[in-house]
Amino acid sequence: MNSARALLFGVTLLVAGPSSLAASEPETGGRDVSVVLFSVRTVRSLTMTPVGANAWIASCPRCLHKKLTQPLHLAGPAEIFAGGMLRVVDDGSGETQTAAGLWHVRASRPGVELHVVLTLPSERYVAAVVNAEAAPNEPRQSLQALAIVARTYALNGIHFTPQPGGLAADLCDSTQCQAMRLGPVSPAVEQAVQATAGETLWFGARRAQAFFSQNCGGLTEDGGAVWPNPHSLPYLQSHRDPYCLRRDTAAWHAEIPLADFVVIAQNEGWRIPDKIVAARVGKRSPSHRALRIVFTSDEGTESLIAASSLRFGVGRALGWNRLRSDAYELGLRNGTLVFDGHGHGHGVGLCQSGATEMASEGSDAMAILSFYFPGTRVRITPHDEGWHETVSGSITLRSAGLGSADREAALETLIQRTWEDAQKRFPPHEVTAPRIILAPTTELFRQMTAQPGWALASTRDNTIVVQPESVLRNPGRSVFATLLHEMLHVLVEGEASERAPLWLREGLVEVLAEDADGKQSSLSTDEIERALTSADSWAASERAHRAAAARVRALIARYGVSTVRGWLSSGLPSGVA
Repeated sequence: MNSARALLFGVTLLVAGPSSLAASEPETGGRDVSVVLFSVRTVRSLTMTPVGANAWIASCPRCLHKKLTQPLHLAGPAEIFAGGMLRVVDDGSGETQTAAGLWHVRASRPGVELHVVLTLPSERYVAAVVNAEAAPNEPRQSLQALAIVARTYALNGIHFTPQPGGLAADLCDSTQCQAMRLGPVSPAVEQAVQATAGETLWFGARRAQAFFSQNCGGLTEDGGAVWPNPHSLPYLQSHRDPYCLRRDTAAWHAEIPLADFVVIAQNEGWRIPDKIVAARVGKRSPSHRALRIVFTSDEGTESLIAASSLRFGVGRALGWNRLRSDAYELGLRNGTLVFDGHGHGHGVGLCQSGATEMASEGSDAMAILSFYFPGTRVRITPHDEGWHETVSGSITLRSAGLGSADREAALETLIQRTWEDAQKRFPPHEVTAPRIILAPTTELFRQMTAQPGWALASTRDNTIVVQPESVLRNPGRSVFATLLHEMLHVLVEGEASERAPLWLREGLVEVLAEDADGKQSSLSTDEIERALTSADSWAASERAHRAAAARVRALIARYGVSTVRGWLSSGLPSGVA
């Protein structure tokens, strides 16, 4: 169960939407990212179906939202914006994407391709990438390393160039950017993303350029051999990878009939001889990967094609597993192009096979990243050293550094005292100590919790994520009051079942924390429940919490606190509400 309390505090910036924070993104540890979906196919029509009760559509970003309750069929000309949890299906292929976020769909004319962009929190995007790219039995440390690399890539600017008339976006959902699979993720993937939340690779004061491939074949590629920009970066230079070879040699063989290749060349616009009598690799990179392919005609003339263009052209036409990498030998035999290669992918940066082997042999995520990106450091912002944990009594505190030892000791003392106070107010049947995560920035808090910037904290199970300490220490609210409220949530939610409505749980915490003002409310329980679930401002959320407290206080006055507490597990008797 998840609970988030909207608490007033005196930082005006934090009431703004996500776009207002993107300009200072390198300092925040995260941001919302936009992704082109269905990027490898042409979509002529699609169907959007709401999943849950909060889906909406609008004709422009700031237009009035209309509730979406039925499937919506779209074909050009069309342009809509939508939000909430939606299932979007390409009617032609049946490919389905399900996610919560801001959706933008546009086609300018009837019969013209529909372009679909989804904007979602960077932490959810990273989970989708790891969900698509990681092996089912991936070790925990290599999962964490992959999450950090995927996040670094995502936050490092724009990686997608739209087609003419297409929608602008940061990323795409194919291997041209990073493959991704939206939807439910395994507990292991969820844990890897949470454990590294906001962490990226840094080289000095700048975020590093990070890439990964499935298998480097025992020798990583130099970044400059694949892309023009990273050529001078010392952490992307080619080096040997013994871990990859110990894991998997990744040898492969492919054959492409010349007749099929000619069709691909025509579609791609390559200039090749009318009659090809020989094919070979004409130029290689320092890691012995193909850079230029030479095709010789029966008259002895030669035509050149970039190896990367060849692999992408063949991939688009025959499938991406046909030519697994650019590390191959090439020949022409009996009218067929014959490839014998090794490795999967471009080979730059992290090798997934090698990282998996390193983790299996006992290396942690930091050691893995140091091997594949030498000289880089893992940080959330340029000014910290990433997450670290301290244990105070039974409570774990996770932060990116609190400064002085005295400051850290004072906070640990306050946390322990608050936990003792919470247990006195709501003596637990079974004690599950909370785990507290102190977000280093408000934007990372928003990315980690999917809560708005005006919320001070969010609790899920026994994990409490709170805003930065500088935000908590404000005239409108004490750190003690915020921590007490969330610790009471840990205790209350530990006894609550699905039968207990949200207003009962929230109201009980309000009463126990003595946050309630004693005023009665005219809101019905259904209205309170809806407001607690989907409040769009601090004022609306606060009003709902006060109303829930008034309802619970009245129940306690009539039935007693023990009886009301029992309803957390059994649910409310009929007619009580």
